[in-house]
Amino acid sequence: MALAKNKHSLYENLKALEDASFPKACDKCGAVFNNEQEYVTKSRPYQESTGFTEVLTKSGECYVKLIRECLCGQPILDHFSDRRDNSEQGEMRRKAFEKVIEDLVNRGFKKEVAREELLNHM
Repeated sequence: MALAKNKHSLYENLKALEDASFPKACDKCGAVFNNEQEYVTKSRPYQESTGFTEVLTKSGECYVKLIRECLCGQPILDHFSDRRDNSEQGEMRRKAFEKVIEDLVNRGFKKEVAREELLNHM
């Protein structure tokens, strides 16, 4: 029973991490994307590419940018694992990220491995 609860907790924290950057709105037409699924399904690929870009900050942090195009033609960017966001949502993302790492460490992962695996997942 405790294992099932821990799996549920891990899933909830991953979901919170994913959802913290939403809702997202188009600056041009105001279209709203309430979650990652809507962001991908209600937009189109940007310039016929995957839209994914890996970014390495000066401090060595790595995150992924995904750029999509709103149906009105406006590019819309999302950051995955961008820890430099100092907004309330950014703080929520950092807390969720740390909870997931803590859960993985409690399951036997080394902290560095847990962090790397989580970043790869994202």
